[in-house]
Amino acid sequence: MRKYRMMSLGPVTAFLLAAAVSPRGAHAADQAPPARPNAGQLSTLFSINERDPESSVPTPKQRDGNPLEFGYFVQDLLAKAEIATKKQDHQAAIRYYRALAMAVPDRATAWSKLCEAYEIVQDRGRALGACKYAMDREGGTLIDYQRFVRVMVKKEGDLSPEERTLLNQVLAHLDQQPGMATPVAHLRCESAIKLKDEAAMGSCTAVLAKVAPEDGRTIVFQWSYAVMRGDRAEAARLVDRAKLAGVTVDGVAQMASVTVSGRWWLPRVLGAVTLGGAVLLALFLLGRRMTARSPRPL
Repeated sequence: MRKYRMMSLGPVTAFLLAAAVSPRGAHAADQAPPARPNAGQLSTLFSINERDPESSVPTPKQRDGNPLEFGYFVQDLLAKAEIATKKQDHQAAIRYYRALAMAVPDRATAWSKLCEAYEIVQDRGRALGACKYAMDREGGTLIDYQRFVRVMVKKEGDLSPEERTLLNQVLAHLDQQPGMATPVAHLRCESAIKLKDEAAMGSCTAVLAKVAPEDGRTIVFQWSYAVMRGDRAEAARLVDRAKLAGVTVDGVAQMASVTVSGRWWLPRVLGAVTLGGAVLLALFLLGRRMTARSPRPL
């Protein structure tokens, strides 16, 4: 299903997008480089500069004049980026994905991969910008939205008013997509914990209780809601349910520690940090047990 453009380009979004890819200046000469074999590449026409792949991106005139070679060039960039990722050379992967995004800017693939790489190296600003580009382009998937929300809520300290607005716009867009009640409720619960929004937490857990009552994520979020409202008995009951729902021993132990210590009575900010850390750990450990699913296009 083709998705419509999520939102207009406002000043906050413009800032995030500018952070993702800064201008490199104009392309070099429009004439195609002389044909020659390039070791390790499919393309014999467009050689990749390993130190600065963006400088190797063909101009529109070169691309249109040599579509087959341009396709090979795109495959070469993808292959080099994947090799760098497997070697955990994430800075090199970022260089290749930036070049790929420059070469094919209207498709989501490169931006999605770029967001993932920036998240790994903890470059939050550029990760958000790249994810926003992926969400706004053809081929964007649910994974792009999930990663955007995850990067957003992992910020230390409170979100700025602009970040809150952007987060709410993304969630509102997802609400309009059919057949996505469960993943959207997950994202809303993660956001509610970050925003310390008890009412929103009640709403998202109510949805999950209907659509996925036995799912481990549902139980973790229900436990979070019990902690937020200070219901120790309910929190303890949900810890026991989490054990049966696939949450790992470490995740359950973290939940039990928060429940027994009653740390929700700590000052509001500190309590939210404790709760958020426990939830993230439990969900992460639970996710490692679940079978990976194919990205869902929007």
